[in-house]
Amino acid sequence: MNKGLRKDTESENDFSHSLSLFAPWREKVTVFTAFFILFSLVNSNLLQAQGYLAESENPKIKIKPVVDVQAFSFDLRDVRLLEGSPFKNAMDKDAAYLLSIDPNRLLHRFYTNAGLSTKGEVYGGWESEGLSGHTLGHYLSACSMMVASTGDNRFKVKVDYVVDELDKCQQARKTGYIGAIPKEDSIFWKLQYGIIKSSGFDLNGGWSPWYTVHKVMAGLTDAYMYADSQKALFIVLKMADWTESILNILDDEQLEKMRKCEYGGMNDVLTHFMKSPEKKGT
Repeated sequence: MNKGLRKDTESENDFSHSLSLFAPWREKVTVFTAFFILFSLVNSNLLQAQGYLAESENPKIKIKPVVDVQAFSFDLRDVRLLEGSPFKNAMDKDAAYLLSIDPNRLLHRFYTNAGLSTKGEVYGGWESEGLSGHTLGHYLSACSMMVASTGDNRFKVKVDYVVDELDKCQQARKTGYIGAIPKEDSIFWKLQYGIIKSSGFDLNGGWSPWYTVHKVMAGLTDAYMYADSQKALFIVLKMADWTESILNILDDEQLEKMRKCEYGGMNDVLTHFMKSPEKKGT
């Protein structure tokens, strides 16, 4: 089994097409461009939800750079902040806040939308509104980074719990998708059949749904990269397959219309799921 990040497609051209679904410069995407993006942005164990830096060695990335990289970042596992520094003070406060959050409350609408029983009241604010679910993605990324940055097993327990619960939701839904967005089934059903209405931050009656989907996928990617969750990789690959199933029959004009609504980093996270030359099947 290939443990690298990849999208289970049949050729590099399939990958290029999948990536271009969220790229406004679709006509300029080539296999070389896709490889260059992966090499320069993704060849890293220092994955973050919003940005990527190169690292010299990373066994989880199967496609290695062929360009002459001048500088590499440090692995989060190799960096420790010193006691008494303002940076360590800030990180400790972040850690305490993360540990105070109840993941069951962040999972509330994931359970509801999957037809499962909830285990805690939903948080207020955006988690009770149209962007419901995106905070869980940020939370999963943050806890995963804390695993690498601190070695504190309490964060590993949090990550594994969230991933296990998302796996239950994904199995219950039977489509590969997991989410907590209000009216999400209607939003994406319409999109799949070319019914697209947007004025910028809304898509088919939802508030930037792809933005929220990206946060969940990025969180799962970080859980794999930082916290060594193989299950998170399997879950996010199924979400990538679902994404392709929703968009693959839309033409350029329809995709451009869809992209008028904020889509977060969907084009970015999809670059991870590239076919590896070492592919042996899932």
